[in-house]
Amino acid sequence: MKNITKILLFIYFLNLFLFSLFSLMSIEEMTEVFWFIRIPILLILYLVTSVKRNPLYIIGLALYQSASVFFYFDTPQAFIYATFSSMLFKLSMVLLILGLVTRENYKAVSIAFIPFFVIYLYIIEIVVSFLGDTYYIWILNAFLTSFIGGVAIINYVNNSGRKNFWLLISSILFIIQIAAFFINKFYIKNEGIYQMVILSYGISHYTFYKFMMMHEEEKLLSR
Repeated sequence: MKNITKILLFIYFLNLFLFSLFSLMSIEEMTEVFWFIRIPILLILYLVTSVKRNPLYIIGLALYQSASVFFYFDTPQAFIYATFSSMLFKLSMVLLILGLVTRENYKAVSIAFIPFFVIYLYIIEIVVSFLGDTYYIWILNAFLTSFIGGVAIINYVNNSGRKNFWLLISSILFIIQIAAFFINKFYIKNEGIYQMVILSYGISHYTFYKFMMMHEEEKLLSR
C-alpha cells in the first residue's frame, strides 16, 4: 500500500510539472491531457489511502473537476455553471472543517476572515464588469474561501501541529489561486500569472488532502 501511495504521489506531481511545462511551451493538446487528469489522480490517491473515504470530500473534488471543465469551455453559460460548481466546492470544504470552529475560537475566526474577504471584494470589484449574473455567487464564494482562511489561521495559531499547518498552506494557496485566476482571465493575460494558478492549484489540493488524511487519522485514534 505504501508503494502504491508513493507511485500515485509521484504521478500527481509529475502531472503537475508536465502540465506547467507544456503550458509554457504552448503545446495545447498535451496541456489539455494533463489539465484534465489532475483531480482524478488525486481522487484515486484519496480512495486508496483513506480508511474513512469521506463522501463530502469526494463530492468536493468532483465539483472542482466540474468547475474546471466548465471554465475550459469559456462560454457565458459555461462560466455560470463553473462559478456555481466552484462555490459548491468551497461550501464542501467549509463543511469539512466546520468542526474546527468551537465556542472558544469562533470570535477569533470571525475577525481573522475579514482581511481575506476585503481583499477578495477588491479583486471582484476590479473585474466586476465581466462577472454579470455570477456577481453574487462570487461574493458568496469569496465569503466561503475567506472563512476557510480564518479557520486555518486561528487553528494554526492555537495549535501549530502538522495537521493545521497543511490546512493553513492549503487555504492561503486557494486564496492566491482564485486571485491569480481572476487577474489572468479578466485583467492581464500573462503566462507567469497562469503558472501561479497552476502551481497554487496543485499544491493547495495536495495540502488539503494531507490535512484530510491527518484529520481522519486523529478521529480514528480518538475513538
